[in-house]
Amino acid sequence: MIHNTTLADATLSLDDALSAGMQTVPNCVAAGYVDMQTGFLLGIQGRDDASIAALEAMSTSIANLILGRGVHAFEQLLSGDGTAQGSGFGEIAICAGKRLYLLLRRPDQPDHVICYVSDDLANVGLALAKSAANMKLISAAV
Repeated sequence: MIHNTTLADATLSLDDALSAGMQTVPNCVAAGYVDMQTGFLLGIQGRDDASIAALEAMSTSIANLILGRGVHAFEQLLSGDGTAQGSGFGEIAICAGKRLYLLLRRPDQPDHVICYVSDDLANVGLALAKSAANMKLISAAV
């Protein structure tokens, strides 16, 4: 008996899952998986060396941004009663220069962030929706 395995059935490596995710996020040029406790990129994929280098350079900054006091204070402000609920932001979109940076925190592992980098022509809403749709695929690969 021959069994056909689909992409959804197969367990992918982290790099393969990031690469597959890049295919669905509009105008995506790089994707990475960051451990915020260490600031290390556990996986990275990109279309060119410059995109990969930019993501490598900002991996520690991603951890500092999300875990920093300023974001924590903002989370408390948004909670309405002064107490931050849960593990903080789930998604952050940053438009800077000619890039759109999407940071998605894993709900089941809040110290890990998936980062997609797209060019500035990408539709932010569509890019966020597509990147969030990749969460299970990438989480399964870790």
